[in-house]
Formats: sequence, C-alpha cells, structure tokens
Amino acid sequence: MTLLRLFSRNNVGGVAVTFALSITGLLIAVGCALDYVRWQRAQTELQTIADAAALSAGASPETDTKKLEKIAANFVDSNKMNVTSQNINAPAFNYDADAQTVSVTLTGELPTSLMALAGIMEMETEASATVKLRGTPPIEAVLVLDTTDSMAGSKIDALEDAAKDLVKTVLKNPQARVGIVPFGSYVNVGVSRRDEPGLDVPDDYSTTGPSCSTTYPDAKNCKKNTTTSTCSSTKDGVTTTYSCKKTTTTCDSLGDPVKTCKTVTTQHKFNGCVGSRAEEYRPVLNLIDNTYPGMMDITCADEILDLTDKVGPAVSTIETLSVNGSTYLPAGITWGWNMLTPDAPLTSALPLADLQAKDGKKVLIIMTDGANTLAPTSVNASGHGSDKSGPYKDKPYANTLTTQLCENVKADNIDIYTVLYEVEDEAVEKMLADCASAASKSFVAKGSDELIAAFESIAKQLAMVRIVN
Repeated sequence: MTLLRLFSRNNVGGVAVTFALSITGLLIAVGCALDYVRWQRAQTELQTIADAAALSAGASPETDTKKLEKIAANFVDSNKMNVTSQNINAPAFNYDADAQTVSVTLTGELPTSLMALAGIMEMETEASATVKLRGTPPIEAVLVLDTTDSMAGSKIDALEDAAKDLVKTVLKNPQARVGIVPFGSYVNVGVSRRDEPGLDVPDDYSTTGPSCSTTYPDAKNCKKNTTTSTCSSTKDGVTTTYSCKKTTTTCDSLGDPVKTCKTVTTQHKFNGCVGSRAEEYRPVLNLIDNTYPGMMDITCADEILDLTDKVGPAVSTIETLSVNGSTYLPAGITWGWNMLTPDAPLTSALPLADLQAKDGKKVLIIMTDGANTLAPTSVNASGHGSDKSGPYKDKPYANTLTTQLCENVKADNIDIYTVLYEVEDEAVEKMLADCASAASKSFVAKGSDELIAAFESIAKQLAMVRIVN
C-alpha cells in the first residue's frame, strides 16, 4: 500500500480537530448560558437600586431638581457595590414638577466570562423607575400632641422640631391638610367657637361680693423664723424634690384684730377649654343628644388648629406650643377624631366617602409622654380630677376609655399612628401599641433623636410615594 493511500485512510487527526472545534463551541454555549444567568441577576439588582433611588428622592420634602438628583445619586453611590460585578454609570435623573414624578435610569456593563471566547467582552444592563411624589391622593392628618407639664424643657423642644418637619413634608402634597390638637387636662377649642353647634358654653358673667382681711396692728415683739427643708411637688405624674424655705412669724402678743372689708367684682370667663360629656357619650361622637360643655374660669392647652393646607399656620401653631396641665388622653383623641369628621363643631373635614373615592385617607397621630393622670370625677362630671379610690380612678378609667376611643376611631376608617416618648410603663406602651392601626404604625422613642426619627418615618409613610413605572 502506498504511503499516500495509508495517509488517506488514517482519520485519527481529523477526530482530534473536530473534537477540538466542538469543545470550543460547547464552551461558548455553556458560557453564554452562565453569563446570561449572571446578566439576569445583575439586571434584577440594578432594577432594585433604581427603584430604591427613585423612592428615596420621591420621599424627600425637597422640590429643587438638583437637590433631588443629588439624593438619588448618593443612594446609588452608597449601594452600587452590592451588585454582581458590574460597572454602574452615573444615573440619569428627571423631575417632572407638573406630573409630580421623579424618574431614575441606570445603565451598566457586566464583564463576561466564557463569552469572551466569542469576542463578547461585556453585556449592557439598564433599569429605570418612576415614582409619584408625596401623595397625590388627598390626605387629612391630625396631630394629637401631649403638651402637659411633664413635657417641659427639652422634650417640648424636640416635639416641636419633629412635628414641624412632619407637617412640612405632608403639606408638599397639594391635596393634603393637617390639623393640630394640643391637649393636657382639657382641650382648648378657642373662644371664637363658643356658639358653634355641638358646644354648650355659658355666657361670661361677673359676681360682686365682700373680700375681707384681718390684721393685727398692735402686735408686739414679732420675730420671723426661717427654716430650710426638702419639698416635693408632683405635676402630671412626675415628682420633683427641691430645697425650700419656710418663714413663720411669732409675737409676744397680737393685740386686738382689725377686720377690713371691701367690695370686689370677679369676672367669670370661658377661655376656650371644653370638658367631658356624660359617661355614655365619652367613647363616641354623638352630639345630637349630648354636647361638649364649656369650662368656665379654666385655662388649658394652646388652641387647636383646624385642618389647613398652609404650612405657615401649622408651623406657627407648633412653634408656640406651651406646657400646661396633666394628662387626659381621651380629650385629645376625641377632638382629633372630631376634627377628621365633618360633624359639628369642627366641620371642615371632607366626608370619608369623598376622600376614599380619590384614593385618599384620614390619619390620627397620637403622641404622649406618659399615662393618664386624670379622669372625669363622676358619671356626668365635665371637670377632670385625680380620684385615687372611687370608681373613676384616674388611670384605670381613663385608660379603658382611651382604648374604647381608639377602637371606635379605627372602626371609622381612620388610620392611627402612636408615638410614646420616654415612657417606661409597659402597660402604657401596650395600650398605645394596641391603639395603632398596625405594629408598623406604633413607635417608642427613648430620646429626642428617636422622637424625630419616629416622626420622619410617619411623614414618609404619609407621603405615599408610589412606583408607577
């Protein structure tokens, strides 16, 4: 057999070449599949970052395009290292003020592995997200704020900062309105509302009578003695001790007393404070059979602010909050609830059906720094006091009424958020947690920073930023 013929019949080398070519194609095919799986994962991760970056900008109270763009860019820079080995480019950003939307588009390049054998060195990724800003649907939110004596000092300052930031954020929504109900022993609805339906306020009046005093002008050898001791006072459940001086006067003889009288006229006025209704009406808003009684000669919390869409009046009301009185939560909750309904005496709220037809909602935000320390003093008493032994003992009765009111407010399709500020009482914490519409809507703040953070969280939830694309 000739050498040429032998060579033509030998196919070993051809198999090797064919196998080599087949293996290369197979590796490329497998590489394509593996790189495609990596690309899908990278695409999903990029979409997650785009969504979150748009939401972070959309949840901000800012309306300046450059500031919004910076918020989104900072979010991308902080999170792009968490993606699967891809290079992410600077985000493309768009703020549509008319449509109230924020859009973020991200692009990236994913280096390939085995696909490089086919000359494909990288795969492009792209993701975009558009969010609707700050709650285009209408919202009515009322802040029920504890301004009792125990809130004095840095606590009321922190509350003012937190509440101002919240209303500024919520009122970025052109269809949002907020109201403010400061409360203590009573709620102050304002003197101007004394004749409104649903209120029963007597006319101001005066009384005239004698005022007498007794002196001892012939007292002899009188001496003043001053002693120092430790005194204590309790305001709204908080007891403080301090050094106090007491001065007494002793005389060898007093002589004959001299009584002096004069006629005094005393003015009795309504200062805007309203009390409790009869017991059966306290957990409800039925004003047909029983109205709110006006309290004469009583001073209480700062005047309420009815629902408004203006930032200025809301901020001014918060900035001028002052502390007064003891804690009676049912008063604040009742008037916050009333403010969210169109029923007298506060009638500016929209009917719930009108709000819901536009995908809107009503919200009650309750903030307190402690337990109830007051309660109505009897079945039909309008005044509030501290009863330590009778059936209207302040904490048990007022706490039960608080719970009843919370349930009735929620049954009225009103969302409740609760914020407990520097309280160590587990029973109170549970009461306020149960009062909230959901666990995510109840906050416990141990200090001013946590209080501000709680209000920020509520503000972002109320902003109702939504991904629309």
